[in-house]
Amino acid sequence: MTENFYNTIVVGTDGTEYAKKAINTAVGLAKLTGAELHAVYVSDVSNITPTSVEWEMVAENIKLESEAAFEFVREKANSAGISFETVSLSGAAGQEIVQYANKINADLIVVGATGKKAIERLILGSVSEKVIRNAKQQVLVVRSETLEVSE
Repeated sequence: MTENFYNTIVVGTDGTEYAKKAINTAVGLAKLTGAELHAVYVSDVSNITPTSVEWEMVAENIKLESEAAFEFVREKANSAGISFETVSLSGAAGQEIVQYANKINADLIVVGATGKKAIERLILGSVSEKVIRNAKQQVLVVRSETLEVSE
């Protein structure tokens, strides 16, 4: 019965331990259901102007951070023998994840309960909350009181 339950799963990643927990869950679900996994890293550069002296440094930092986040996905997906893609986007994370999931007709979006922008969550709401509010797909929020991520 679970064979075609999910065909395409999108998981948000920002390289945090919370994202790694979400990736572990998404990889397990993809293996169980035979779904293809799409890992999405979203960089929000809205507060940075292209003329900024620090632009190159910020761009390089974002590239390194996304590569590290995707390396974790690669390791887990390859180990589980599942099909996966990695996608880098720019913009507001919650909005970009939902738009990407819509674009590829994803069946499920998996996100961690907390990411790196805890302060922003207090002011604007978390990425997971934005995804829950705006997604037409099912959304799985992976919570964790302890962060025992298997590396």
